[in-house]
Amino acid sequence: MTIFLTLAAFALVVFYVYLLSVHVDWGLVSLLVAELFHIAFGPTSQVLGGIHLDPLDAVSLCLLAAGIIRTFRTLKSINLTRFLAVAYLLLVAVSLARGFYANGILAAANESRSFVGPIVAALYFLTAPTDRTSVRRYIMSYLYFGAALAAVATLAAAGLPLGMNAWADSSSVAVDGRYLPATGAAALAVCGFISLAWNRYQKTGLLYQVVPVMFVATAIYLRHRTVWVMILAGALALPLIDARLFRRLLPAALVATVAVAVLAIYGSTADGLAGTTQFSESATSSQTLQWRLNGWKELLFDDDQNALTVSLGKSMGSGFWRIDPVSDRYVGVAPHSEYIQEYLRVGVLGTVFMFFFAIRPLSRLWRISKLDPTAVYPSASAWGIIVFMTLVYGVTYGIEPHAYALIGIANAIALKVHAPAAEPQQDFAEDWSLEALPSFAE
Repeated sequence: MTIFLTLAAFALVVFYVYLLSVHVDWGLVSLLVAELFHIAFGPTSQVLGGIHLDPLDAVSLCLLAAGIIRTFRTLKSINLTRFLAVAYLLLVAVSLARGFYANGILAAANESRSFVGPIVAALYFLTAPTDRTSVRRYIMSYLYFGAALAAVATLAAAGLPLGMNAWADSSSVAVDGRYLPATGAAALAVCGFISLAWNRYQKTGLLYQVVPVMFVATAIYLRHRTVWVMILAGALALPLIDARLFRRLLPAALVATVAVAVLAIYGSTADGLAGTTQFSESATSSQTLQWRLNGWKELLFDDDQNALTVSLGKSMGSGFWRIDPVSDRYVGVAPHSEYIQEYLRVGVLGTVFMFFFAIRPLSRLWRISKLDPTAVYPSASAWGIIVFMTLVYGVTYGIEPHAYALIGIANAIALKVHAPAAEPQQDFAEDWSLEALPSFAE
């Protein structure tokens, strides 16, 4: 009986990978659902053969398999974006192989989970169809993801074991009003700018004007300073990309700020909500920044660095060990910076490849936004701001797979925007003869 169940499960996984390889919107929705589960309920990994796996890991592995299939179909067309992606993937593979040899399969495999985001972006989402209907599905899926995150934060504020309550396995952690981890707040900030463009170029009416205010106000109220910097960076960059959208941002930002101020004043007299004191501490405290700076210094300039580790990184599974300046203990803690994490595992070369892969869409999206802002749904400027804000977030946090997915799609959009007009833009699904299967979120 067990062997039949195993074969049935294997067949389902194969079919699921097949669907993901055909419909990228299925892949994005699957990833967002897994990320939502992870943020809402906290770490729920199971140890299988010594490797920690959770629903997000399972979806990521399937996306990697589907990405390999899709990438092989596109290798006939070589350009700088694909070169950067392939070069980065090769360096990750080298680091992983070195890790298997030096640190063991389990240690290297567990640590490689932190690199799923850029790998999936380069392998899978870079091949996404970019016709208007497909891009609209991606955007709407992400907005629904943001709405679900806002609901989780609201339920956590009501005392339910969700969000940061679930992560700490008690409600005490959320008394200061941080009901979602930073990645959830960052997603809400991105949704705020997406919905702003959606309201400006696609939808009108009072209800649609409330949506960006809700997203931005919630992101601010969660009190992650990196997210505050994200929002500020996006607001400062917006007039350079899309002045009309910037003018729409100003009243929305004002209303969101007033809403947060009212909540903060009310929170000063209510249990479990962030009040003015907590906001003041978040704005003035330098402890977490100093802790990060000390950790980065220890990781970047330790005695093990040499020409090989600087250029190609240390082997996967080496751990992120440093001396904690507060406790004077030897601790292993993630770098809390996407770029330092990349540097430590794929070196200067891999970091440069991934960074230029991520920023490559910006110039093309900026140029197309000047000619026709609505050439890309909901606007070309919105996709440029998504990439820019995500890169800002990566300075002090690791960029999660859901954010890397948007970077991969932005690259795919930038490639197709500048494709020759005579070149057909066929959906990958046409080669697989699966027209009978419904596309997700239709």
